[in-house]
Amino acid sequence: MGPARTVIWVVLAVGAGGELRAQAPTATERLARLFSREVREAELRLAQLAGELEGLPALLHGPQGSRYGFHSGTIFDQAEPQWVQLDLGRSYPIDGLVAMPAHVPTIETQGEGYGFPRRFKIEVADNAEMRDAAVMVNRTAQDVENPGLYPLVFRPAVRSGRYVRFTSTKHDPSAEGFFWAMEELLVLAGNRNVAAGCLATASSHLDLFPNWAVQRIVDSQSAMGVPVTVEPSPTDGYLSAPSDQPVTGKWLVVDLGQDFEIDEIRLIGVESEDHEVVGGRGFPRDLMVELAVRPGFESKVWQMRNAPNFLGHPWGSPVVMPCAGRTGRYIRVMTKELWARDKLHSFALAELQAYAGGVNVALGKPVRVMDAANQPGATRWAPQFVVDGYTSRHRLIELPEYLELIVRRGSLVKEQKMLEARRDRQVRQVATTLGVGGGGLGGVALLGWAWMLVRQKAVRRRDVVRLREQIARDLHDDIGSNLGGIVLLSEMGSRHSGLDEELRNDFKAIKQAAEETSESMQDIVWLIQPGNMGLRELVLKMRQSVAMMLGNLPVSVVVEPPEFRNRQLSLLFRRHLFFAFKETLNNVRRHAAAVRVEVRIAISPTHLAFTVRDDGAGFDPQAVAESGHGLRNLQRRAERLKGTYRLASTPGHGTSAFFKAPLKS
Repeated sequence: MGPARTVIWVVLAVGAGGELRAQAPTATERLARLFSREVREAELRLAQLAGELEGLPALLHGPQGSRYGFHSGTIFDQAEPQWVQLDLGRSYPIDGLVAMPAHVPTIETQGEGYGFPRRFKIEVADNAEMRDAAVMVNRTAQDVENPGLYPLVFRPAVRSGRYVRFTSTKHDPSAEGFFWAMEELLVLAGNRNVAAGCLATASSHLDLFPNWAVQRIVDSQSAMGVPVTVEPSPTDGYLSAPSDQPVTGKWLVVDLGQDFEIDEIRLIGVESEDHEVVGGRGFPRDLMVELAVRPGFESKVWQMRNAPNFLGHPWGSPVVMPCAGRTGRYIRVMTKELWARDKLHSFALAELQAYAGGVNVALGKPVRVMDAANQPGATRWAPQFVVDGYTSRHRLIELPEYLELIVRRGSLVKEQKMLEARRDRQVRQVATTLGVGGGGLGGVALLGWAWMLVRQKAVRRRDVVRLREQIARDLHDDIGSNLGGIVLLSEMGSRHSGLDEELRNDFKAIKQAAEETSESMQDIVWLIQPGNMGLRELVLKMRQSVAMMLGNLPVSVVVEPPEFRNRQLSLLFRRHLFFAFKETLNNVRRHAAAVRVEVRIAISPTHLAFTVRDDGAGFDPQAVAESGHGLRNLQRRAERLKGTYRLASTPGHGTSAFFKAPLKS
């Protein structure tokens, strides 16, 4: 091979590298491994890091239920001390403090560690005026590196106190002046975050519903989620029998076996794709938790109502209820109002924990319930699973151990990013060295020409990927957050007793439209996000859509064959086939008045097809050819994929829709 051809080969390999790295090493990377010891060492360590990260729990992604955390008011002097103060209710021996940075994904990397103070201190005292306060953490001498997505965990000497004050002494600049922000401030006393749900006050704060509020800093809703390992859960938890009414008084009782001084009770919502509770809707929107000495709850020693939560479900975080050491044996969770999934209202709970002296005394104890779901063949739902030590996804562990794992993950992710950047620099350097040394002046000229052409193409591909990433982020975070705000505000309006019935109905209509738009937007985000979107992901998404859209109907879903080879699919194919599938399901939901629906997804080496049959009212296809049911739109989607669409229906005898497209569309 001549020098010029060698140069061109190397340059073409360089240009292709960025797009192919996720699938296989490029020729340039293989050359870099051969000639550079640093590249070999970096890739060896990166492989080790990948293995370690698989064994560590991950943070939740994005703001939880449109919650960002605490945000100060505008500050005009960057060095003016500004604080948040927590009243823990009583004095505790404090052995740890955790500062969880805020995350605002809509502004990309600038939103990681958004507004985290550049300098700060944390003090503890037994009086609200903070007289004779002990400084537990002092980071006021020099600027602190922004922690990004991961928490800062401090383990100072144990000090007792009732009041904890976090003071920012150097703030972040903003367009109007300066500010500081934080998602959550945890105060550790043994296995507990004793700051959960306590009273928080601040020298200044931005109250912007539903994103920012001073109480967000102690609401237990953060990207840290529930303390778990990566060990998968064998169960989902407890699921009640469904009800057709939202205001339903279901209950669950745990017998602790003897009296305990209960410090706190934690409720963990389910994260399941079962149609009764998909989207977290098994967690009650209004509930009461009670503690009693006797099983009949004649004399309750403690009770707390989780009032109607306009911020929605717990979103992967625990609901923590301090009990102030009240003594009791029986814990009862009573629902007052349930969320809806179409016409179904179910009560579900992944886990109930009760802490006494740093121990979860509810683990493995007997459970009684008002009723339970009767799902033939279901093995992941049972009343006893609400105290089995697992969430719907992972095994639970104690908070201190979990924090160690999360901090470890943060340090490994930081090392991973540094090594990837170093490796990429070395690969580029090797490519440049080989190109110049192999081609002489002629090679340099060819190098420049070939590099320009290939680089332009690579830049265009990269820009398209970045644009898709940006659009997906904007839709999910910005528009999604706004829609969430509309849902929450309209929810409050629909329940406001001071409004007349017509206005409340208008609010309900707004809420329903916003929820439907939000669900449609999530589908669009899933379609356009970059990544390896293959056949398996598409089939899984189709199955989830059946549960979401037809959850109130008996539905059978069959995938043939059950096991199939995964393969990459084009955006065009995914978009038209998935939306054709959703339109077909929507037609069933809106028009069929069916009692039962059958869905069949057939996969062959060359084609993907789906059939949706219902036993509903049926119709005359000729009579609705020009309008209704979206039939023309379905036909156009099939034509775009060079596929086929057939519809068979007779009034009074149901409908069968068939859609088939080649996988290479």
